[in-house]
Amino acid sequence: MESDRVRWNQRYREGAYVTRKHPTSLLSDWLERLPHAVALDLACGTGRNARFIAQSAHRVIGVDISDVAIAQARELASHLDNVHFEIADLDNGISLGQQFDLIVMVRYVNLELMQKLPDFLVPGGAILVEEHLRWDDPAIELAGPKNPDYRTEPGAVAQALSYLETLHSFEGLVDDPLGEVSALAQFIGTKT
Repeated sequence: MESDRVRWNQRYREGAYVTRKHPTSLLSDWLERLPHAVALDLACGTGRNARFIAQSAHRVIGVDISDVAIAQARELASHLDNVHFEIADLDNGISLGQQFDLIVMVRYVNLELMQKLPDFLVPGGAILVEEHLRWDDPAIELAGPKNPDYRTEPGAVAQALSYLETLHSFEGLVDDPLGEVSALAQFIGTKT
């Protein structure tokens, strides 16, 4: 959707996420235990997770709707020859025509796409998902979007990927590396 591209381009032009150079903690904690020779990072932004995976992968593709974010991602990964970034609107699905050992989807809510991701995995491949979670406690100042449309309902991620073998499933509050509190839904599963 063009309005999404415009909105995200503006956010990246204004320096959104410029301090987030580290991979998501879930990925850094689990990557060694997951197959990842060929990996896909969906809604990759400036490519922080893709660059982290590329340190030990054969090939990584990062996809995002924002051409500004992708330009930044390409610049930040210019020293890596095994990372490729593409501009695409994931609301229209994935049209990469290949399968992956690992698919990463961090903080991009699209349950319909999420349900289709196992089709893009090799047998034994893994999916790692981390989403902002709806959390009804007004006493806690949460990091992340205020609009509930950009947060998942409790149980939604695990349900969307219920046909995978679950390696990790968590919903709750976590301390962000930047010192903020986030309500997150996390899921890691493998295709058997």
